[in-house]
Amino acid sequence: MSDTHTIDEGLYSRQLYVLGHEAMTKMAHSDVLISGMRGLGVEIAKNVVLGGVRSVVIHDDQNAEWQDLSSQFFLKEGDIGKNRALASQMHLSELNNYVHVLTQSGELSEDLLSKFDVVVLTNSSLDEQLRIGSFCHSNNIKFIVADTKGLIGQLFCDFGEEFIVYDSDGEQPISTMVLNITKGSPGIVTCLDEHSHGFQDGDYVTFSEVKGMTELNQCSPMEIKVLDRYSFSICDTSGFSDIGTGGYVTEVKMPKKYNFKPLEEALKEPNIIPSDFGKIERHRCLHIAFQALHQFVKENGRLPGPRNETDARKLFTIAKAINADALVPVEMDDSFHEDLFSKVAYMAVGDLIPMNAVIGGIAAQEVMKACTGK
Repeated sequence: MSDTHTIDEGLYSRQLYVLGHEAMTKMAHSDVLISGMRGLGVEIAKNVVLGGVRSVVIHDDQNAEWQDLSSQFFLKEGDIGKNRALASQMHLSELNNYVHVLTQSGELSEDLLSKFDVVVLTNSSLDEQLRIGSFCHSNNIKFIVADTKGLIGQLFCDFGEEFIVYDSDGEQPISTMVLNITKGSPGIVTCLDEHSHGFQDGDYVTFSEVKGMTELNQCSPMEIKVLDRYSFSICDTSGFSDIGTGGYVTEVKMPKKYNFKPLEEALKEPNIIPSDFGKIERHRCLHIAFQALHQFVKENGRLPGPRNETDARKLFTIAKAINADALVPVEMDDSFHEDLFSKVAYMAVGDLIPMNAVIGGIAAQEVMKACTGK
């Protein structure tokens, strides 16, 4: 893609098949800021650059250290002491000639943030997340926080108060053949019984090539209510000309509006999407654990040390205090939860490529959703 937003169909053939031209065009108009060029940040940046946005600005005001070499795959020994963003820029630029990759260091000011459609924070303090999240929410800038600590990770998204999703599942619209349509209030549509029609309550559909009840062929999209695998109800058809037979019914993807909480509210009342439904309480504990880690760093200037029992006890004490102030506290059993938070403390300094790949891949997908509404 270029400044004229012409899509290279050879390069983006697979994405075009999945997303479509309209979504790819929206991507071509999007500017993304990614802050933090350690292992997780560079993973997100790599995926977003390959995805084909207009520009990516990578931000970091820290220099590369030895420990960064364990997960930041673009850094070499010769880059130690250099700014992480500057050392990564050339490698990211080579991934996609159509995407402008720029660097930024220093404070993320409001003037800078206002230039972007999506802002992604990694390796940032909670205070920084709250400050930038509040500004982005107030200015309709899509905001994402991603983080990994050893074997645990988190992802937060705030796409504003009126984020419109144009395609909620990314699937091709369902289309099936009609057997007949009754006159009544409501009218009942029966599909051919070769296989289930696949519709759900609340879907919108249009009709074509229906015989008899020809008024349906000119109707705007109408909401349906599923009765069984082969039939559903529509609007009042008692005033239409005749019983309908034949034709096709096709799903119409209708825009849906979603309201996202800002980070400050989400910390108090999180809407957690569990990755393991057998461990729902564990997810709430890890939500507290990340807040406790931020507080530990604020008080000590570092993360808990590996296998450091003193640090682990400090982290658990902080976590209990945070939990006590929560609107819906977790019922903590000292022995079980102390063991859980000890494990978090023991591995918090870990920066693992597999974890970065998982969280980074999901975060980049959320960037694409934010850009396209799909």
